[in-house]
Amino acid sequence: MDAPRPFITESERDERPVCGICPSLRLPRDEFVVYDRPNRECPFNPADGFRYAPEGAPACVHPHKIGLEPDRVAPVCEPEPLEDGAAATARGRSRWRLFARGR
Repeated sequence: MDAPRPFITESERDERPVCGICPSLRLPRDEFVVYDRPNRECPFNPADGFRYAPEGAPACVHPHKIGLEPDRVAPVCEPEPLEDGAAATARGRSRWRLFARGR
């Protein structure tokens, strides 16, 4: 019995800019899930170098690269409301502030 063919073969890889760790390169389509973008629900596992959905299925997070519609949607992160009812805004660290402090 032959092993199932991966969703994207080596010959197709030249046409599509697929990531080297994408499950589409090693698994048939029915064995991995596709998220609309990277998110915390399918974190990168440094032990083996792949992403997994919560139930353990391998996950692709770049549907535009493999030519598929996502079958999972990443949850939208909404800021937590403050005590006065206003929403908190995320502030990133500015490189200028770090540089100005002499670090």
